Amino acid sequence: MALSTSQSLSKDSPTDVDTNLTVYVARAQDSGRSEFGVQGITPPNDKTLIVSHETRKNGDVGHLVSLQRTEVDSLLVPATLRVNLTIVRPTSTAITNAIVLEEVFKLIDFLVEGGTGANVTAVLNNEV
Repeated sequence: MALSTSQSLSKDSPTDVDTNLTVYVARAQDSGRSEFGVQGITPPNDKTLIVSHETRKNGDVGHLVSLQRTEVDSLLVPATLRVNLTIVRPTSTAITNAIVLEEVFKLIDFLVEGGTGANVTAVLNNEV
């Protein structure tokens, strides 16, 4: 099954996902990778969503979802932020889709911490 040709993503916390949508439109798709971008942004500014899959040497399958955003600073130097989620799924049938979803939901819960993003802030402050 292929992804839709556009993806609408909210910048709000996951407790309110229906507002402040940014629409990412397909730029390129092949058998293992899809790239989406926000139209109408003047380069070098850019917003990109990438979804890719690869089978690793040991047979595990890696799935990557990446958001990339390029902004220009006051000196007109572009800077790119990347936020990635990588899921590496072993070939073992012990790891079901339900288990993967459970772990992804736990990670999202950790990051958003009550909708405030408190743990993202903690990570960005180098807290361990």
